[in-house]
Amino acid sequence: MDPEQPLRLGDILLSWGIIDEAKLNEALKEQKDSPLRLGEILVSKGYADEQQIAEALAQEYRLPIVSLATTVPDVQAAQLIPVELLKKYNVIPLKLEGDTLVIATDDPLNMAAFQDLRNISGHRIKAVIATSRDISGFLKKNFSMLSNARKEMDQLLSDKGKGPEEADPSLQELELAAQEAPVVKLVNSIIFDAIDQKTSDIHFEPMKDNLRVRFRVDGVLYERMTVPQDLQAALISRVKIISGMDIAERRKPQDGRIGLSKDGSEFDIRVSTLPDIFGEKIVLRLLDKKNVLLSLHALGMDEEELDRMKSLIYQPYGMILVTGPTGSGKTTTLYTILNMLNDESRNIITVEDPVEYEIDGINQTAINVRAGYTFATAIRHILRQDPDVVMIGEIRDLETAEIAIQAALTGHLVLSTLHTNSASGAITRLLDMNVEPFLIGSAVIGVIAQRLVRKLCPECKEIYSPPQEIQEKIAKYVAQSGNMELARPAGCDKCRKIGYSGRQGIYEILMTDEEIRQLVLQRAHEPDIAKAAVAKGMNTLQMAGINKALKKVTSFEEVLRVTFMERT
Repeated sequence: MDPEQPLRLGDILLSWGIIDEAKLNEALKEQKDSPLRLGEILVSKGYADEQQIAEALAQEYRLPIVSLATTVPDVQAAQLIPVELLKKYNVIPLKLEGDTLVIATDDPLNMAAFQDLRNISGHRIKAVIATSRDISGFLKKNFSMLSNARKEMDQLLSDKGKGPEEADPSLQELELAAQEAPVVKLVNSIIFDAIDQKTSDIHFEPMKDNLRVRFRVDGVLYERMTVPQDLQAALISRVKIISGMDIAERRKPQDGRIGLSKDGSEFDIRVSTLPDIFGEKIVLRLLDKKNVLLSLHALGMDEEELDRMKSLIYQPYGMILVTGPTGSGKTTTLYTILNMLNDESRNIITVEDPVEYEIDGINQTAINVRAGYTFATAIRHILRQDPDVVMIGEIRDLETAEIAIQAALTGHLVLSTLHTNSASGAITRLLDMNVEPFLIGSAVIGVIAQRLVRKLCPECKEIYSPPQEIQEKIAKYVAQSGNMELARPAGCDKCRKIGYSGRQGIYEILMTDEEIRQLVLQRAHEPDIAKAAVAKGMNTLQMAGINKALKKVTSFEEVLRVTFMERT
């Protein structure tokens, strides 16, 4: 790894202006009587940080530098070296490249360590550079958890006279294994790690050779780790047990729930299983009860949108529809509205499938199709309960739509959702369901279409002037004067090199008036209704998204990703 006439670490830091001659000489003098390396001394004195030392080492030895923030543990590589040895030498096995094991290290001159790793793994060693802190944190979060769980499970199975490579364990053995400490720790660690990363969904996916674990963060799936195949059955069984499912049933889908608390927050976790060719796939949806009790402003609405929303939700009767694809935040918007209306003067009743959040002061009921308790049946009975506000989880058919509209026409405020791409699309969707136009025009007072865009990380976003073609594209939607500036993701340790952190809503709020009602009665097409609404002051999703991009809340590329804008 020694290149010809390399620049030394101190010389590199000097040339970068990070230290001066006096600081270098002071550190070199201290190094003579210290077991610490030069870089460690410079960091301890505050003359440089670990990232600067890592970058200098990478240049000195002409090695790649890696960030471990978004790296997925490679189980095959991890199993080659005991965790105790990884901790001793502070290294991470990253992957196998043929007969070569790639490791991350903060000390590229530790030849004794490399020789030990080569002898134990049976592979040649190729080094890449990472910071000492990143390596230690990565080991603590990933390798200890997986390797200890596997070691304890191997011992557990061997104590039963059964190795991990033999036939599937019996139901009784599975139940016992799922209650053992290593599996309990592993499942808890994955769930709490997901909560720390603000994950909305955890996916446990059986593969041919292992169990893949993925987290959905800010609407995008990332592979978090892979779990050895011999832990798969026990891990899946553990999740099914704590969510109240039947571990003996593996041929049919099941649903369950888990309730837990962490750092003062209450989480309701919905669990779903699906038979897969390599086992059972499980998805956990994490619902933070605190996140639903937000304000409309916190959801991302500007002052103009807030005014339009308030003029709708404080009407005494009528129907308000929230539309958008799955995962666009419709439920959160509905619960936020309900929370704003929730006081002792109103009787609020919801019918949902299932009840996602429990809110004090609101009466909530869940449908049960098998028992014949459908949305339509529930609404009929709800109307006998003297409600002021009725929230219907989703309008799925003509019967539910007609009963909901009748409720809106008889003095109730009705809130519900539809799966359409735009606000005007909700009108045409009801027409397609064969709801009479005069009923739609009389009952529907407003429609909110929405999407969620990822927010740029405030620590690392880059401001730039977009090229002319993007400026022309933006000008088709939003009038803009002066020099145009946008922001784009860069990636830092705080956002795990993604460049985004958190999400906000963009909204299209259609308010029905006499002109819109006449268009509905004429069965007008969706673009005609949208055009009339824009003329009355409605921002389309594209316009709302571009406004967020111009305010540098999100990127132009993110707006393109979640809306139906024409791409350049």
